[in-house]
Amino acid sequence: MVAAESERKRRGAWFTPEHLVDTVVDAVVDESFVNARRGRTLRILDPACGDGRFLTAALNAVRQAGGEATAFGIDIDPETARLVAISTEANAICDDALRSPWLADQAGSFDLVIGNPPYLSQLATATTRGGASTRGGGPYADAAVEFLALAADLVDPDGGRVAFVLPQSILSARDAADVRQRVDARSTMFWSAWTGERDFDAQVVTCALAFEFARTAEREPFGTATWSHVVTGRSGIPPMPGVFEDPSPPAGRLGDRARLNANFRDEYYGMVAAVGDHATGPPLVTSGLIDPGSCRWGERPVRFAKQRFAAPRVDVSALDEKMAGWAEQRLVPKVLIANQTPIVEAVCDPAGDWLPGVPVVAAYPDDLTNATETAWEIAAVLSAPGVSAWAWHQRGGTGLSPNTIRLGPTMLAELPWPAGSMTTAVDALRAGDVVGCARRVDAAFGIDADERSVLFDWWLPIYERVAVRRAY
Repeated sequence: MVAAESERKRRGAWFTPEHLVDTVVDAVVDESFVNARRGRTLRILDPACGDGRFLTAALNAVRQAGGEATAFGIDIDPETARLVAISTEANAICDDALRSPWLADQAGSFDLVIGNPPYLSQLATATTRGGASTRGGGPYADAAVEFLALAADLVDPDGGRVAFVLPQSILSARDAADVRQRVDARSTMFWSAWTGERDFDAQVVTCALAFEFARTAEREPFGTATWSHVVTGRSGIPPMPGVFEDPSPPAGRLGDRARLNANFRDEYYGMVAAVGDHATGPPLVTSGLIDPGSCRWGERPVRFAKQRFAAPRVDVSALDEKMAGWAEQRLVPKVLIANQTPIVEAVCDPAGDWLPGVPVVAAYPDDLTNATETAWEIAAVLSAPGVSAWAWHQRGGTGLSPNTIRLGPTMLAELPWPAGSMTTAVDALRAGDVVGCARRVDAAFGIDADERSVLFDWWLPIYERVAVRRAY
């Protein structure tokens, strides 16, 4: 019985194409792995086995390498588990692996944990678990993060392997950071695959990751580990300049100079009744109106709350008391930053005339006596090619498309500040010369000439595509 599409979506029950199964198994079950465990019957687990195709392929691969194995598959759907028991050699169990009493007694007992766990967004009512993760992920961590944490506990800590097909967001998503750190502290990622395509019916861009665990590799996690190299290494993103790797940058960080904030649902719904093509009121600036160094309000139409506006303004008198206070606090000098872009796109609002849409990120200078000048400096810094490369290495894989990154206030607050003078860069940006500004900021960061050339050659064609968009 094949579940209806709506039910499959609710459970994350999307079966993996055979070619992807073969790619993962071929990378993970090789002779070196089997030979290292010679003399034992390998135990293989797929904690969300679907029709058992990963288990069948893994069993065959072990035997072809001269080993023996037994397989265990768990699936939450009774009919699916029944069919796996009939059609494969696996021991099939109907259960929720994340809550299974049987698995609770199996810590460290599997040589290989493999599969394609459910992708269940925590922003959707139908698939949310309704609260924080019980396995180390944040409240918005996809259910696949839970399965990865489970696999790390179930695999043999001395040479066991974990191989999963996962949503690409796991590579850099903030709410998966603790799980990434725990996996990094106990294993080495020895193989990965990423195409930037939606590989199967789930319509999610995926990656495939494989880890080998070893007690001797155990180490203290450092920083907010990302696995963005899986994407950046295949997307032509330049290496992150070394000057951004200093854990204590001499000039501090962006968050030392400004408060960064992104509006969310409350602000969105609080503005709906007040937004329109009014003759007066602060312009509403959405991410689509932000280009590097420029705001396109009044030049491009905007969709907001399922309506189309030519030049939307916010009628402050139509806001309730709480939202009116919110608006007053934001009508100050600031920088607005688009939240999903291929390079960082930021624009200065030196007079504090605009209100940010959702989910625009805004940077509000802390020094109120010099807020306008600081806002120009922040906008200039964010225009640098080196900053865009840094952002990709922080958040590669988080965008809605494979060619974009999702920017957020917490990440941007960690951006190192350039130690060199910003005067000429700010002058160029004020004059509308974004390219000249970009060159000067990379120099102010102290990035060497060869690195600056590589960064600029990558950044400029993307910026020029933005310029073409601007012309239309």
